Formats: sequence, structure tokens, C-alpha cells
Amino acid sequence: MDSSIISGLIGGAVSVVLCTYISKSVRKSQAVGELQFGTFLIVLAWCCLAFVGLAVWAFFNDADAWEKPSELYSIIGLFVGFGIASVYCFGEYFKVRGRFDEKGIDFTSPWTGKKSESWEDLESIKFNSQANWYVLHFKSGEKIRLSSLLSGHGEVLELLESKGYNF
Repeated sequence: MDSSIISGLIGGAVSVVLCTYISKSVRKSQAVGELQFGTFLIVLAWCCLAFVGLAVWAFFNDADAWEKPSELYSIIGLFVGFGIASVYCFGEYFKVRGRFDEKGIDFTSPWTGKKSESWEDLESIKFNSQANWYVLHFKSGEKIRLSSLLSGHGEVLELLESKGYNF
């Protein structure tokens, strides 16, 4: 088997194990009623930014990048891919916030804006296993997506279970 396939399989397995562990450890929030991302996401953002720096360094210091087009395309791909991932992770860490109580939820995201909904208006809860988040559908048509990596998501789920919602 090709070494790149083995590396990809190992990376995928480590990713699944790591995300499962983190999801279970952040189920409860340090502050009751609050939702926010923990240190894992900011560490991931800085690691992605470091890979961007590595790609920039390679672009200017690796002579092969200027001789072989495949090397140049790889470096540009690393720069763009990890750059987008870094911006996304920083955005999630610093801008995603939520508060909830017995009455409802207030949730803010840089991607969908601010949303305030009452639990009485909640129509359904679905788990998206591909994105590893819970989608809360409300009567207003709004959707709130709670990532399993979001600290305090388990408390929201426990509250909704106590209110009789099944998911």
C-alpha cells in the first residue's frame, strides 16, 4: 500500500479519536448556561497558521518550488487550504457564543449572525453525523447548529431531553 494512503488513514483515525475525546470532555460548560469553544480550537487555529508560515517559507526558500510546477502548486495549495482553515478556526473561537436557560437560547455566529429563540418554538432536533453537530429547527425557520466541540452542548441536550424532546 502507498505510504500516502497509510498516512491518510492514520491521520483520519487520529482525527476521529481526538474529536470524540474532545466532544465528551467539553459536554459540560465551565460556566452554566454558556456555550463557547475551548482551547482545542485556538490551538488548531495556531497550528494551521504555522503551516501557512511553513508554506510561505518554502515558497521563498525552496529552489524546487521555482523549477517544478508541481512543487509550486503544492505550496500554494497548502497556503490556501491552511489559510482558510486558520481563518475559520479563529472566527469560530472568537465569534461563536451562546447563552441558554429554561426559556430559550441566544446564539451568535460570524456565519449566520445573532439568533434568539424560545424552547417553546423548537420544532425538531437532528444530529448531523458528517458535520458532528446538532441542528435545532425552530418555527421561525431559523436553525441553530450546536457543534459537538462546543463547550456546554451537553447541557443544552440534557435540558431539551428534560423538556421531552427526542433526538
